[in-house]
Amino acid sequence: MDHAEPPEPEPPAPAPKPRAPVTVIIAIALLWALTAAAAWVALISAVATSFEVSVRFAGPWSPLEFIEPALIAAVAVLCGLLAAKLRSGRDWARRVTVIATAIALAAAILTGAGLRAGTGAAGTVLLAALLVLLVLRPARDWCDCDAPRHSPKADSAAQPPHQVVASLLLLWTAAAVALYAGAQALLTLGGDEADLSEENTAWTAGLVIALAIVHAALNIGFSFHRNWARWSTLALVAAYAAWLLIAAACDLIDDGTGPWPMLALLCLIPLALVGSLAGTDAREWCRPEATQK
Repeated sequence: MDHAEPPEPEPPAPAPKPRAPVTVIIAIALLWALTAAAAWVALISAVATSFEVSVRFAGPWSPLEFIEPALIAAVAVLCGLLAAKLRSGRDWARRVTVIATAIALAAAILTGAGLRAGTGAAGTVLLAALLVLLVLRPARDWCDCDAPRHSPKADSAAQPPHQVVASLLLLWTAAAVALYAGAQALLTLGGDEADLSEENTAWTAGLVIALAIVHAALNIGFSFHRNWARWSTLALVAAYAAWLLIAAACDLIDDGTGPWPMLALLCLIPLALVGSLAGTDAREWCRPEATQK
């Protein structure tokens, strides 16, 4: 008499994918709100700039007027990118958002812009809420591959080291500030259909814009693990540190009444970048194996 074979055990049901915590969802919504706000401001600024250029002057430097709305649009793109990457559990996106939000919040409070009634106070509350949400444990666990409730996509891409994230954030900020400052200097010299009488200032402003563009290209290369971009950036930043140090020493030797303390303090920024770019984290980020990923 044949015996019936026991039924095969059913395979275990796959574990459900962890869902994003409420704090992360709210933070993503706030980032998308900032994206929409920055995009709206960029659009209004571009329209206003087009009319201002046509009314004030139409000289050779008039296209530089559009750098300001372009930078605001870049902020909108960055906020959207951070929101998408935070949804995927990228810890570098969380850290960049925390650093940038803390700096923006401190600047808004120190300048008083964030204490004004209306949009100023609303912006301060929004930034403070975003900062608090991203430093809480659920958000940290969502972006931590070793945590039990991390994003399923958290370990699907290379995570840049913390020093690399901080260096890139500082380098991109410096490039944007240099581009804006150089453009404003050229526009001031060329405004009201005036000739560029201050030739040295014009050349300096043009050099600042060129360096900002070069640094933007190097930042992109460094972001994609290119070692040549790391070395080029390191050389340029070391040159800036040497120039600031020499300028501070010359001012101190001359009469000591100039801005040598400020120059000496500013020298610490490129020196810190030199240490970061020459450190182990940056070298590992740009190793050949990382380039092939």
